[in-house]
Amino acid sequence: MNSDTITLMMLWGKPGSAVTSVDDLVVGLDRSHFRVLFAYLAGPGEDTNHLEEMGFPVFYLSGIDRLNAFRPSILCKLIRLLRREKVDLIHSHTHKATFYASLAGIVVRRPGVLAHVHGLNRTARGHRKMTNLFTLWRVNRFLPVAEAVRRDLVGHNLFLPECRATVMENSIDYARFAEVSCDRAEVRRSMQVPENAFVFGMVGRLAATKGVDYLIRAFAEAQREIPQAHLVLIGTGERQPYEQLASQCGCLAGMHFLGFREDVSKLYRGMDAFVLSSVAEGMPRAILEAMAAGTPCVATRVGGVPEIVVDGQTGILAEPADAASLARAMMKTARLDAKEKTAMVRRAMEMVRTKYSHAVVREKLRRIYEQEHTKRHPHAGRHPGGKDASS
Repeated sequence: MNSDTITLMMLWGKPGSAVTSVDDLVVGLDRSHFRVLFAYLAGPGEDTNHLEEMGFPVFYLSGIDRLNAFRPSILCKLIRLLRREKVDLIHSHTHKATFYASLAGIVVRRPGVLAHVHGLNRTARGHRKMTNLFTLWRVNRFLPVAEAVRRDLVGHNLFLPECRATVMENSIDYARFAEVSCDRAEVRRSMQVPENAFVFGMVGRLAATKGVDYLIRAFAEAQREIPQAHLVLIGTGERQPYEQLASQCGCLAGMHFLGFREDVSKLYRGMDAFVLSSVAEGMPRAILEAMAAGTPCVATRVGGVPEIVVDGQTGILAEPADAASLARAMMKTARLDAKEKTAMVRRAMEMVRTKYSHAVVREKLRRIYEQEHTKRHPHAGRHPGGKDASS
């Protein structure tokens, strides 16, 4: 191993514990400069970890399915792993992972600790504030996914200096969504919607936090003004309550529950408008994907969403938990003339390409890793040029 190689550990609660683009970023780092390994507090379960198939070292600190209470045995295994692998940086995700990383970092002084914050209100509850009092000082830098999340984090932790929280935006593989080649009519057939329909689409879990009930009510109202409107819901979750609500609202016939789909990048091309109806968000990747695909977007004014959707410029905003406001935004988008729609789509695509693509955010993350490593090891060698594997 070269003297300037940085050993980076990505620490998660369990495999697949959150939807994130960060793993996509670190696997693309220059392997001659970064040695990346992945560790999980719990797992592995039955599924094969694709990271192992890619050749990255993967470690499971316990075989339990769910981590409900603090386990000293996991902490001890983490400490031994940090020492054995000579880890320079721990990049933790989820509150539990950050808690264990902080405690281990108190014992093993070598690694810097970076804590990713994926959403709002992650430290608002009393017991988390108490644990933070004992562990926050050991986190060298927090990485909230949006400016709104950064303000929320600092606001709930009065002893956290703002300089230790740096926004690290979510990102997407821009080309995967912007350069899709597909037949729109064929895509619509796969979604079981008429070719001449005006299709609103949502990608996300069928869950209360995604505001699906407000979306259904808004769609029912919009459909009265746009009879040819259809609504496509792509994602897992319990359908029955939402089907029942749609039936009560009189719009079930125009709704399509597609469940999980592997071909989401193509499905965006079959939509006339993407709708994000969430009542709580950090920085949703689905709307970045829709923008990159050239689909006009409607979204609620929550979390970091207004940092992506600039009302009237890159999309249309609505108030959260307000079906009437969402319906107005959906109808406004449907009535955009061709010139307005084209300009909005172009601005949105350019914003995602220049600020939220993997290539751009990976470079930002690489610089942060090197800055934190240099702070702890000021005499370590520097990587010439700082290029990643995708350059």
